[in-house]
Amino acid sequence: MKARISDKNSQQGWVLVIGLVVLVMLTLIAMALMRTTLLEEKMAGASRDINLSFEAAEAGLRGAEAFIESQADDSAFTATGSGLYAQGTAAGNLEPAPFGTNWDNDNSRVLSSTPTGVTSAPRYMIKKIGESGGEGSLNIGGYGETDLTQKSVIYRITARGTGGSDSTQTILRSHYARAY
Repeated sequence: MKARISDKNSQQGWVLVIGLVVLVMLTLIAMALMRTTLLEEKMAGASRDINLSFEAAEAGLRGAEAFIESQADDSAFTATGSGLYAQGTAAGNLEPAPFGTNWDNDNSRVLSSTPTGVTSAPRYMIKKIGESGGEGSLNIGGYGETDLTQKSVIYRITARGTGGSDSTQTILRSHYARAY
């Protein structure tokens, strides 16, 4: 029995030290996982913000197309102002650069309906590029025949959408033709 008593006295707390080392290692692993999770959450938020701005810019393009379709003729594009630009307008003089900070009421039009989740309503600019008509027909890469005997006006639409914050912006540009 004396041997057993002496074995108990010879223990010096190694189990406690090993247990503390294991706890420290688990704590470090948990902190690394938390950091990774936070980074992934930030990336998901940024991706959502970019998608919102893209959807808002798309809505701006569709709004500009609806505006063009609502016009009886192209007379709204004979003068420049409020986001509408006449044919031949010098880009440096009157038409603002798409990435500039001049997306205000003097240079662009605001979309009447704001998509959910964005901070600012989408804005757009429309410039009359030119006219076509009387040339016969046009076949564009398998999209079928287009009758160009009727006057068609070609417009360049530039739209800007913001995401959940104004610092995230998407600029889209398209060309749109309307026969009058």
